[in-house]
Amino acid sequence: MLKNLCAVGAIVALAGGASAQTRIWEWNQGDTNSSNNGGIIDRVYTTYNANTEILTWEVDFADQVAEGFTLALNDGPNPKGDAGELALLYFDATNMADVNISVYGYNGQNNQSSYIDGSPAGGQQQADRISTNVLGLESAFIAASAVDNGAGRTFSFTLDASAINAHSPLHPGSEPWGGIGFGELIGYWFHPVKNLTTAYDMQTGYLTDWSGQQGWLDGANKITTPTPAAAGLLGLGGLAASRRRRA
Repeated sequence: MLKNLCAVGAIVALAGGASAQTRIWEWNQGDTNSSNNGGIIDRVYTTYNANTEILTWEVDFADQVAEGFTLALNDGPNPKGDAGELALLYFDATNMADVNISVYGYNGQNNQSSYIDGSPAGGQQQADRISTNVLGLESAFIAASAVDNGAGRTFSFTLDASAINAHSPLHPGSEPWGGIGFGELIGYWFHPVKNLTTAYDMQTGYLTDWSGQQGWLDGANKITTPTPAAAGLLGLGGLAASRRRRA
């Protein structure tokens, strides 16, 4: 089920605004080292508009085992190690008809523990909860979907990142808070998961369990390119399909 927070026309307006600010980055299998332990990553396509703060992300898998992923983004370095500076997004497609997304402050660790431990400091620190669409708490999200085509899977979201980027971190890092997004360069920490198990606190909507076998696609300082405003409509279906046909 596609979770909508606004009409398609409003999405078009947001994605189309200030098109000169929109950047695009695409990864195809074999471009850089990656691990397929969480699903065979076939293709990633993402856009970000620094003016509207609309972020889109779409990943194609060449098999049917991935059930979710975590994602941190910035404007250059590998996000790993940047505690208290970035958001970590949890995309839960264990129920593909009803995708759950939760966002936390990233603790900088090379694992998916930010939902229970908000800092790399000794002991377990309070998680830095930012946003969740569980229980209908969808204030930051426009759309999210998961599709199985019989041979592979496609996970995608379109996100208004403004509230995430304006967040004041519970455990500030050594550099100012960056939230989620990218510019002329992109750094990414993307970890798909298979055999994913999740659970939520049904009072708050936040995760109480996230476990499974994870793969990874991590990188730093990859060059992005300008893209027409229409490319920001990734996640709405038709445009994404046309890109795949051209590939």
